[in-house]
Amino acid sequence: MQSSNDQLHFSRKGKGFTLIELLVVVVIIGILTSLMALSISPNKPSAQRESLRFYQVLEAAREQAVLFNQDLGLELRGNRYRVLHWQGQQWWSMDTPMFDEYKLPENLSQTLWLNGIAYENVLDDGDKPQPQVLLFATGEVTPFGWTLNDPAENDQWRLSANPVGVFDLELEPLR
Repeated sequence: MQSSNDQLHFSRKGKGFTLIELLVVVVIIGILTSLMALSISPNKPSAQRESLRFYQVLEAAREQAVLFNQDLGLELRGNRYRVLHWQGQQWWSMDTPMFDEYKLPENLSQTLWLNGIAYENVLDDGDKPQPQVLLFATGEVTPFGWTLNDPAENDQWRLSANPVGVFDLELEPLR
């Protein structure tokens, strides 16, 4: 009786893979694919890569604002940007590495467009943090446009946001 039970258990186990085994394989393949993509990508900063990073930061900030019921802001200064949060009647830097101040490579230049007009940043480094774009806890966003120019490649990446928080990223020829 015992031997037939052991054979039944053994034969069931040998017929396929468990869910855990499949998940481990998928994770390993994902890690290897990521490492391969990083090793293949050129080290030269590109407008496309920087635009995608900016897009991902905005998406993550909008999701965090909604999930944690917290108003956030995007501050752009020169060739830098960062995400701020509202607390105690003022704006503060976030403690999350993804939202820390990020400096674009020297060969790229960004422009913020509010109401169809290029926003000129007049803040000094000593001024208090002040976002130009707001990401509300309701998922709504200040409508804006953002361009990243790469004169060397003669291209321009354009990101636009509508009031309901939909971001659109596209490539345009530099004029």
